[in-house]
Amino acid sequence: MCFKRVFLFFLLFLSTLYAQAFNKAEKQWISQNPVVSISMLNNFEPFSYETRDIHKGFTLDILKRVEKISGLKFDIKTSKWSEAISNFEEKRVDVISEISYTKERSKYAAFTTAYYEIPTFIFGLKSDTNFKSVKNLKGKVVAVSRGLFYIKLLKELGIKVIELDSSFEKAQAVVTGKADYFLASYTTGQKAISDNTFYTLKVLGEFTAIKKEDLRFATHKENSILRDILQKSLNKITQEELTFLAKKWINNNKFDSQIDFTPEEVAFIRANPIVKYSEVNWKPLSIIEDNRMKGIMGEYLDLVAQRTGLKFEFVPSKSWPHVLEQFKERKIDIVPGVGSSPQEKQLGLISNRYAKYPFVIVTDDRYTYLESLMDLKDAVIAVPKSYTSYNFIVKNYPEMNLLITEDIPEALIAVENGKADAFVGHIATSLYYISELHLKNLKVAGTAIFDIEHHYLIQKDMPLLLSIINKAFNSISLQERKDINANWIQTTVVEKKIDYKLVFLVFFSFIIILAVFVYRQNILKKYNERLKDSYADIESIMNSTMEAILITENRKCIEVNDSAVKLFGYSSKEEMIGQDLLNFIAKDYRKLVKSKITATVKEPYELEILTAKGKNIQTLGKGANLKLSGKNVRISSIIDITDIKSKERLLIEQSKMAALGEMIGHIAHQWRQPLSVITVVATSWEVYDELGTLDKKKVLEEGKLILSNAKYLSQTIDDFRQFIKGENSSSKFNVKDLIGNLTRLVNPSIQNEQITLVLNNSIDRELLGGQNNLLQALINIINNSIDALKQQKNEKFIFLDVKENEDKKVQIIIKDNAGGIDKNIIDKIFEPYFTTKHQSQGTGLGLYMTYSIIEKANASIKVENCDYTYNKNKYKGVTFTITFQ
Repeated sequence: MCFKRVFLFFLLFLSTLYAQAFNKAEKQWISQNPVVSISMLNNFEPFSYETRDIHKGFTLDILKRVEKISGLKFDIKTSKWSEAISNFEEKRVDVISEISYTKERSKYAAFTTAYYEIPTFIFGLKSDTNFKSVKNLKGKVVAVSRGLFYIKLLKELGIKVIELDSSFEKAQAVVTGKADYFLASYTTGQKAISDNTFYTLKVLGEFTAIKKEDLRFATHKENSILRDILQKSLNKITQEELTFLAKKWINNNKFDSQIDFTPEEVAFIRANPIVKYSEVNWKPLSIIEDNRMKGIMGEYLDLVAQRTGLKFEFVPSKSWPHVLEQFKERKIDIVPGVGSSPQEKQLGLISNRYAKYPFVIVTDDRYTYLESLMDLKDAVIAVPKSYTSYNFIVKNYPEMNLLITEDIPEALIAVENGKADAFVGHIATSLYYISELHLKNLKVAGTAIFDIEHHYLIQKDMPLLLSIINKAFNSISLQERKDINANWIQTTVVEKKIDYKLVFLVFFSFIIILAVFVYRQNILKKYNERLKDSYADIESIMNSTMEAILITENRKCIEVNDSAVKLFGYSSKEEMIGQDLLNFIAKDYRKLVKSKITATVKEPYELEILTAKGKNIQTLGKGANLKLSGKNVRISSIIDITDIKSKERLLIEQSKMAALGEMIGHIAHQWRQPLSVITVVATSWEVYDELGTLDKKKVLEEGKLILSNAKYLSQTIDDFRQFIKGENSSSKFNVKDLIGNLTRLVNPSIQNEQITLVLNNSIDRELLGGQNNLLQALINIINNSIDALKQQKNEKFIFLDVKENEDKKVQIIIKDNAGGIDKNIIDKIFEPYFTTKHQSQGTGLGLYMTYSIIEKANASIKVENCDYTYNKNKYKGVTFTITFQ
């Protein structure tokens, strides 16, 4: 009977182990489709969002686990929800995340189970007293995220809906009166309020009229095998892992403190959930109560626990030396209150500093002010044995007369009772004990030339724990640090005897200061009146210009002119002021604008702006960082170049068509030979058939000849199709492919003019720049050389070299032997409409467009006359050198 139970348990174990294993078809699909594209959100904190161009969040961490389990790699495309759902519906991506199930969506999407559910909350003005339930929303305007699943339901309830792209826009709509309320998850709604100081808003309650937002992955309906792979991968993520991720991202309301742990760090946290530590009472830094540590160090330890998922277990110690002894014996993992002395560094790994405080000198009324410890040369100083202050004095002031005590209270009482002249110690502990022990005669009389830094001491074989704790420290904000200090450190005011001379001096000084202040206020009043007049003049000048002008401080918009309001499509300045400058910039150009803001160069650059209606407009921008009225501001000017860009594209097409027309004439001539071969062979078969001498073997051999010539014609057509196709100038291309396509396209023209092409290419690298546009630029250069060589009767050469220079940058060098360019005009050949040809032969756009194309491809072009020797003969010509950055 026992054996049967064991056997059944073993079968159950095996079935559980392999329940979610991928089947043969799924494994085959994964091997054939190793990379899967997915739409994710860039503004859905804390689930999927971007900060400083870094993608992070709860869903991203889950996706990384799915990658590890399934072996798939995900090509992530981040955007706002409206763009993400559009990309999925139009099948530009394979998967979408953060999507909620609806009956309508199930017609085209296959869903996984929900990996998280979010309740929806309603937000409104703090002054609002009307909202009690959903019934109060009938006829009201509610702002929601564009394309969300519950919009139809809201309209059925009689609610007026406006769809917006971000929580900021939704909150702003309520503040500006465009909407009465807005809906969002609690976290994103509260963040929109706090980040943008919309303190007139608050959360009114959970919006229970709609189901919770169930976050899922979805694939296209016809791709259910990928959905099954995702589902099985999600099923393999344990509840412990999900709980850990939820605690990391969602249960922590301090979103700026989220930490990206490496897989190794996450594994360490899972394997070592409990970390042992020890400390002694060092109030208010460490207060040992109820078998745990409170105080300043306790609050820092709590923050580390919150942000890492680690649990810290206290181990009691009798004294500070006992703490260090327990660490050496590996009974504890960390000590949270060490300094950075060489003695402490020898014991283990030292973390980053999480706090820093000065050492102070505490005395009674005998001393008014002490500049340093040297002022206490003949005094008795009370310090606790083995404390940092004790070690510091012994090392740096060995001649000092010390009174050794057991702890800090004993040392301070010794000063109060006159047994010692001064106490040297930590400012926090000094102020705390002076207050707690009611030592009214003591005061802080000066500081020692020494600051104490607080670090964690960590066992040497735990570098991952060191990294985890350092990341937690780095996530603690300045305000959080200030709040911790304010909770525990209070200054002590010491009552002193009245010094009437000092009182008179202070009173006399006050009268003088008051008189100066009154005089200064009169001057400032007149200055402010002149300043107002000057500001009105500056505002008039700004509004008279055609350029859109934005003035920003730390990227926050503080002033705009009328042209900016019109260009960006807003109804007033007030709608723009207060926004982040990047809100007005198209997503693909935000990284560029960030770099320009910090750079000192002031040259104009092209960018796309984003209007209030979400439309992208091509513009030319320029900015300068200045200091105005004591503030560091940036003045940005922007002009619309949509019409200019349209004309430029037309010029490019004209140049391309001109080159195309010339090549077609030459290629048509070259096509006669293969067409003639095909015609002759086909005709000969007909004759052989009539004579009865048609030989199958001969037909097969001649058929190969027809196939070879047909492939040549087909390749030429493909080359032309690729050449006339438009593309993004930032797309990648292979240099070897570029040169292959170039030679096939220009060979007919070169051969027609009996020119020898000398090719030397040893480079097989990928570059950015857009192959088709660069192809046109190179054809323009070669066509100019062909035109220059037409009148030459001697040998004609065009040299095409591709190589790497000393900086490992790829260079394409085109050289001919046409005699060169007149030195008086060589600097003008890249100017538009400049040509040496007759009007019937050219427009002068070819080399101008070549220069524009190469510049946009982040490359440079140089032209120079050259003398060289080839095959022992001397030649003169022109060299074009294109260098890719």
